[in-house]
Amino acid sequence: MNWTTIWSQAAAPSFAMGMLQGKKKTVVFPVSSPVSGERVRLRFSNIYGKKPYVIGAVTVRGKGQPVPVTCGGKRAFTIPTGGHTFSDPVALPVAAGEALEIRLFYASKAQDSNMTLEEAVAYPGDHTADEALPEVKKESYKQQYNLYDAVVSLDRVEVESEECSKLIVAFGDSITAMNRWVKPLQKRLFARFGGKYTLLNAGIGGNCLLYQVPGFMGSSYGEKGVVRFERDVLSFDDLHTVILALGVNDVAYYTKKTEQIISFDAYTAAILELTKALKDRGVRVVMQTLTPREGFVKKGYTSEMEALRVKINAWIRDCGQFDYVFDADRLLRDEKDPARVDERYHQGDHLHPNTLGGERIAEAYDLAALTGEEA
Repeated sequence: MNWTTIWSQAAAPSFAMGMLQGKKKTVVFPVSSPVSGERVRLRFSNIYGKKPYVIGAVTVRGKGQPVPVTCGGKRAFTIPTGGHTFSDPVALPVAAGEALEIRLFYASKAQDSNMTLEEAVAYPGDHTADEALPEVKKESYKQQYNLYDAVVSLDRVEVESEECSKLIVAFGDSITAMNRWVKPLQKRLFARFGGKYTLLNAGIGGNCLLYQVPGFMGSSYGEKGVVRFERDVLSFDDLHTVILALGVNDVAYYTKKTEQIISFDAYTAAILELTKALKDRGVRVVMQTLTPREGFVKKGYTSEMEALRVKINAWIRDCGQFDYVFDADRLLRDEKDPARVDERYHQGDHLHPNTLGGERIAEAYDLAALTGEEA
């Protein structure tokens, strides 16, 4: 039997250093399993917290009643600082393709966070065992900025299965984290291969490959990619393919002050180093070109930044270092104004794909090139 990760997210310090996370809330979200199994377990992280936090209650629902999740035999349990903690395995039959509903009640505030699930909803109070959930209205700031409710502290859901699923990890920024292309690509992989491949999301909004964003909000953008790569990608067993999709934020920070950190040479050297680490483990490397971002900020995106993006993309297409190059730039750009995303494909901010843009990316992926086998 094998423990297959069916859902994961990369941890980052919580939004506004936890000010908007609160406590005494239940977050509810679905997770679809590509594999069948008889047991489920969860993994919690406390990488960035300065003190332990308490999970007040957890339930997982399949087709039947909610099943309580324990840790050390306890319904309410403490997650210590400095690493990861697994729950006890829970007896819960899971069928391939089945959606599980997970409910987490936080008895205290947690610092590790991410926003990768548009379907996640946070409710005041403990609703882990309720049959019906209360009505909630999404806060105005979340509606304005297309922010999701965060699934705080949880970073993996695993199913114990007979089949050994091969993991594909998408390593990126908010364009990845928002799941607009990752989820439909997951569905294509499952429709073609069943549980043979599992696509995981290791995106963090605002994340850069080379640059550690300073300031109050910068910490919530996560540690730069070259630092978090080992924890968020190389730590997985059964790693088969990695999609590298970081850099569009780096180019937006490129100035005279940052050119010693952010440059064409620094970017290509870092990507080649990550590629070597993966190939040394026998892992396939897929590289995405950097999509357009002009218009995302009314001021500040310069011609020098755009020139760097264009130069990086030319290198990605021509260097011959990757198993597969996926040209997201060419797919989404406005052919009449290639520094901008086509108006049909962004969510109104000139950067992040909308549902149509995400589906366009997912449908354009060559599954044989992605997996290395004929589909």
